[in-house]
Amino acid sequence: MVVESIKNFDMTFTQISVAFILLVIIRSWYSTKSQFLVKALISLIFGLVFSVYGSIISIIFTFIGKRGLINWVTARGYAYVAGSAVGISYKVEGEEYLNTGRPAIYICNHQSAVDLFVLGRIFPKNCVIVGKSSLKFVPLLGIFMILGRAVFLDRTNKSGAINALSKAAQDIKERKTSVFIFPEGTRARLEEADLLPFKKGAFHMAVQAGIPIIPIVVANYSEIYNSKQRIFRSGQLRIKALPPIETTGINVDDKNEIDALTKRARDIMLDTLKDITLSHS
Repeated sequence: MVVESIKNFDMTFTQISVAFILLVIIRSWYSTKSQFLVKALISLIFGLVFSVYGSIISIIFTFIGKRGLINWVTARGYAYVAGSAVGISYKVEGEEYLNTGRPAIYICNHQSAVDLFVLGRIFPKNCVIVGKSSLKFVPLLGIFMILGRAVFLDRTNKSGAINALSKAAQDIKERKTSVFIFPEGTRARLEEADLLPFKKGAFHMAVQAGIPIIPIVVANYSEIYNSKQRIFRSGQLRIKALPPIETTGINVDDKNEIDALTKRARDIMLDTLKDITLSHS
């Protein structure tokens, strides 16, 4: 009788313990801050995994003569695998402008670390990325970016940055490749539909190479991800690619013309950003 009572007690205690653990797990998942930490960790892990994957792809694709697809293959894999793991989906408009078959400078607004998912989903074939020079020293990611022919800019060294952009423009002509750049230069982290001032490097590069600029706009997603408030929810990222802005006939040495081109691109992107954010909310 006593033994049976003990067994029943043990079973009841085990069931209660399991139920309690499950309750804690469920509660932590639905807790905003806990969800933020879990999803941020998942994103980091997948970032490391795909840095290794990208490095391996870089070596293989270099040997088989498909170097222009290195970034595209790695990016798409990350967007769908890592995106699914954290509950991110995508709605893309104007995708035909991402596959024109001609070199271009792709510019996109920059909100937060979640833009890595955006980059993965829309990154075109035969395209390289421009990033700050410090990224080349990030373990694994740096190796992948170097093998993927990324253009590194040292924003503290103006003459060095100009030389890097000029070299990139020359490479575009010779290799007929495209470049992806965030013209704001840093993450905006804005909670409303707005843009930081644009740096002019992308526009100098486009004019020097004689190729169009293709704007890409991502709706404000602060309700999905907000690092200040520790929010990282599942949701849909809305992305819209816009028609090319031609740069032929613009004098790269004329500051006023470059300023006008920069303003034109920013105004178009800001109008689109406000429009797709409002219609998405």
